[in-house]
Amino acid sequence: MANSTEIFSLFHGGLTLLQPGAGPRTSVDAVLLADFLTPGDGPVAELGLGHGAASLAALYLGRATAAWGIEIQPDLAGLAEMNARTTGLPLDVKAGDLRRRGDLGEPGRFGRVIANPPYRAASDGRRSPDETRDAARREVFGGLGDFLDTALWLLADGGTFTLIYTARRLAELITELRSRRLEPKRMRPVHPGPDRPARLVLLEATQGGGVELELIPPLFTHGADGAYTDEMAEILAGRRARP
Repeated sequence: MANSTEIFSLFHGGLTLLQPGAGPRTSVDAVLLADFLTPGDGPVAELGLGHGAASLAALYLGRATAAWGIEIQPDLAGLAEMNARTTGLPLDVKAGDLRRRGDLGEPGRFGRVIANPPYRAASDGRRSPDETRDAARREVFGGLGDFLDTALWLLADGGTFTLIYTARRLAELITELRSRRLEPKRMRPVHPGPDRPARLVLLEATQGGGVELELIPPLFTHGADGAYTDEMAEILAGRRARP
């Protein structure tokens, strides 16, 4: 278990989680990913689970009825297990390496897979002195290709892979998805303000799907005054329906 933890609340206190006292924090990215999911009856699998924020948010919002996640760092996997127990939400945690097929179980058993992969290559940018935080930012325990290969392994025919990713690597992301017959079907850019370029993209791809992409109107997280936009405030409150 992590040496120190702290309490963090999502959805105005509706979902209370433990996160590392030093290390990767619960970010708004997890909430955006959960919000972007379409409601579904089947279980969802998360790659790079961390301490469980995205999967637990999806369960809390009713975007999934059950979840399974794999996390390579034992301390974070332990926190995810504790968060699942304390919230009472049906999250099954696997401590393991998403690059090892033996840690993944049977292939093709999920209709939906989600991920919030590290945005930076292993050699990109200054390293964080905290190893767990560094691994959340950079591709220390697997690159984009590893995440996509694992998603493809776990997905049933026609299943969907949904992720949040840095906009500056969008061309690479789409190329890598399509090379694995994961066809982008729904995408939404996320801008930090009305006059600023997209920082993130939310993207859903279908295994073996046809060539047709729905580009959803952008999400602006903040207005010109620096405050959250009305839409973003609704997302953070957990009341908003899918676009």
